Amino acid sequence: MPKTVIDVLPIGLYEENSYVVHDHGHVLLIDPGRYPKLIAEKIGAQETVDAIVLTHGHHDHTGAVDDLADQYQCPVYLHPGDLPLVEPGNRNQSVGGDASVYHAITPLAEGALTAGTFPLSVYPTPGHTAGSVLVQYKNHLFTGDTLFAGDIGRTDLFSGSEEDMQKSLQFIRTLPSDLIVHPGHGPASTIGEEKASNPYLR
Repeated sequence: MPKTVIDVLPIGLYEENSYVVHDHGHVLLIDPGRYPKLIAEKIGAQETVDAIVLTHGHHDHTGAVDDLADQYQCPVYLHPGDLPLVEPGNRNQSVGGDASVYHAITPLAEGALTAGTFPLSVYPTPGHTAGSVLVQYKNHLFTGDTLFAGDIGRTDLFSGSEEDMQKSLQFIRTLPSDLIVHPGHGPASTIGEEKASNPYLR
């Protein structure tokens, strides 16, 4: 049985991790931040792109969304709390660049979600932004800019909240230690490693 293969492309000025998740001839794109052609090179001609899922709405996570959604005719999922960040014309709310997404957005809600052939679990974790989420597929946890290896995301940007982040971190402490953490920036980790060494989770 083919195993899940995850390509990670740290691209753009902020080296945002764009993820291409392959499983049984299907692909899930998570946070395609920039350079759609580079991301598309990781997708086989016989593979089907089931969906694009965004952990939050900042421009370094959304820059390639429209091109890829048009190319593969797939839905785009984002938590409603971050819709203000991606609505065209709201550039002032996305520090550092234009996060606009013109493709239709499918609301990403808490709980179970089947995105094409991918059964996902979605955990809202506001703090970095109001609509930040963690996305779990099998034992892989995509944490966006909520949790990094040894660090957490900043809370001083539009819709960020230190109080909400603290509540989200309390939730993250309850997650299984064997989950593999795939953050929005930097190297991978595990929940167990973060519980043991991340000062924000200890």
